[in-house]
Amino acid sequence: MPGPPSHPHRRHRWYRAKLARKFLVLAATAGVLAASCGIPTPAAPPSAKEVLAKPQQSNLKDAHFKVTGKITDNGVTVELVGDGALVYKPKPQGRFKFQTTVGGETITIEEISRDGTNYGLTPGNPKWVATKSTSGIDPTAFSGASDQKYVGEENLPQGKAWHATAKDRDGNAFDAYIRESDGYPIKYVETQSGGQNITLIFDRYNAGETITAPSPDQIQQG
Repeated sequence: MPGPPSHPHRRHRWYRAKLARKFLVLAATAGVLAASCGIPTPAAPPSAKEVLAKPQQSNLKDAHFKVTGKITDNGVTVELVGDGALVYKPKPQGRFKFQTTVGGETITIEEISRDGTNYGLTPGNPKWVATKSTSGIDPTAFSGASDQKYVGEENLPQGKAWHATAKDRDGNAFDAYIRESDGYPIKYVETQSGGQNITLIFDRYNAGETITAPSPDQIQQG
């Protein structure tokens, strides 16, 4: 095998060419070894539709959440706090209860969604108002009716999550953060028509949550 040329500049180019050839050989060898050893290539990210469907496809039966946010009513913005639960199996159901202060008075609002009926309890009305509806506070509300978009991955305190956005059946935009390890929801952030956000942060899973409709004597038809 011929040695390096004697001229310094030619010798320098010769060494560079030799190193380049060695690098290419090593790179090709590494590629062959990786393929032969079955090293997986990174998986393609899921679609927004797939991300939003994860909770209902998982082994999740029910999930409890805390509610924080702001709402605007008649030009007045108020803060709200509360909690709720979503039941995924055997069929989608949900409830929430939150409190807010208006004019120095604390008021409570509750809603239950069960079997295609929404039951609402508001201040000034001693009975629940029942209305038939295809939309309500249940897991299907967060499946994304339109404008589905995959955003990326997020590292949250509860785990690594897929982040997707969409609009619900009522046209409200929301962000969904779904845990990659089990497909459970970590957080939903819904943007109301007035630009205010309501955040649902999940803190308990499969704790035996049940959703019960009000008794008939506590209901009036809407």
